[in-house]
Amino acid sequence: MNRIDIVYGGKPYSLGGRSIESVQVEIDGALAAGLSFWLRVNSGEGRFEDAYLLIAPGIAVAMVNVKPNGVDHTHDGDEWYEQE
Repeated sequence: MNRIDIVYGGKPYSLGGRSIESVQVEIDGALAAGLSFWLRVNSGEGRFEDAYLLIAPGIAVAMVNVKPNGVDHTHDGDEWYEQE
């Protein structure tokens, strides 16, 4: 199962069952349209507790794509820094 760890307002949250790419597309689409929205995440450690994070311009959010074995062999990371 996919899990994304999220840091928002200095606090940890998680999101399961989605790819980081799908969340990025959702965030990018809303921000490009000038919209804010609430992202439902889990705030409980060891049990599910819904939390809703406001995603809007100027609000910092960090996402970490958690890999089951801790290593991502699908890319070497260089493409994250390529400029168009």
